[in-house]
Amino acid sequence: MTSSVLPPDATLTLGDIVANLPRVPEPLLDETMADPFVLRLTAASPGGARTAGLWMVATTNDQPFAFRLYRFDGGRWVPHLRDGRHCAIFPEGRLPAWWNAGELDPLSPGLPRDLVVARWAPEIDVRHGMLTLHYTARDRAGILRSAYATATAIDGEWTDHGFLDINVRVKDLAPGYPGGPAGGNPVVGMIDGHVATAVDAQGRERTFLLTKVDGNGLQWTDPVTGQRHKAPTPILSHEFHQGADGRITLLGPAKVLLTNGPHHDGLVEGQFVVHEDGQSYLVYSAGFFGNAEYRTYIAKLDLLAHKVWDERLLIDSQSPALGGQWNGPGHPSFVRVGEGLYAMYLHVWRNGTDYSKDGDQRRAIQCHVAFRDLEGRPCAPFVVEARYSTPA
Repeated sequence: MTSSVLPPDATLTLGDIVANLPRVPEPLLDETMADPFVLRLTAASPGGARTAGLWMVATTNDQPFAFRLYRFDGGRWVPHLRDGRHCAIFPEGRLPAWWNAGELDPLSPGLPRDLVVARWAPEIDVRHGMLTLHYTARDRAGILRSAYATATAIDGEWTDHGFLDINVRVKDLAPGYPGGPAGGNPVVGMIDGHVATAVDAQGRERTFLLTKVDGNGLQWTDPVTGQRHKAPTPILSHEFHQGADGRITLLGPAKVLLTNGPHHDGLVEGQFVVHEDGQSYLVYSAGFFGNAEYRTYIAKLDLLAHKVWDERLLIDSQSPALGGQWNGPGHPSFVRVGEGLYAMYLHVWRNGTDYSKDGDQRRAIQCHVAFRDLEGRPCAPFVVEARYSTPA
């Protein structure tokens, strides 16, 4: 299915989008596509002209493969086939040996299998003549890890480099944690790797991996007060260097960019950085992923100063952009389609469905975010479909 009558790889204006708004967004594919990540490759990208165009990957949970590839072709998203088979970054029979095979999460042993055998949130970074996949997987001890792999073509052979040693311990987040079945100070999961850059005062481009500490996976009751607690979920920034062999070297300790507040319903996650009009923006989601509580915020960001401010709600379940048919919009990725204009890819739940009763039924949709108004003047970012849509 197409999400718009306009090709998403065209150079568009805000007027083009407004003139062709769908009344209700259609799913990009009629299958589960949680945490959708879309990128545009060019003829100058690794892989060359053969792989130029738009590609999409998504969370695959406990499937025997991980991160199948989809390509925008002929006005719609289709599976990318090789030898007649749907191509995946990690094909069946070739999953990394360190990945979880059903071992329980020590902090949340009651999780369903699709959350235990986790292969989440793939994102592909393009630089230095290579592609780098950042993704989340559990190790054989059940701990969520932020890992990476490299390739010279998106549908070629991928080399897995394992996980980065960046997980924190509970008492780094919650000093009052009284201990539990996993011990007095267990390791906490790390998820949602996203790469962003910033240019410093000397003109050097510096590269950062942003990850989320999965503190919402740890809850406990205070033995004295009986009050229920949940660990914080900071988004951390790890500066790094990547060598010609693809290996990543971390440069110094992680810095906290953002920690969830009372209005975030227990967590922030799914971060993505956009640079526009000389300003960086951090886009991220909050709330429970599995129902209408999930929503997405945008805030200004200074990566070098580790500062986030001016937070605003970007899209939630009440947004007119969802046409009254969808809810729980979150975990965004962005592709620039015009001057100050981006396609934003999100997962959503169809109204009437949620994780507790239906399992994972998330669908990927596309809408647009503008940083310029119809006259081309810089403005606060907004969801185009929310501002200009008519009721369905």
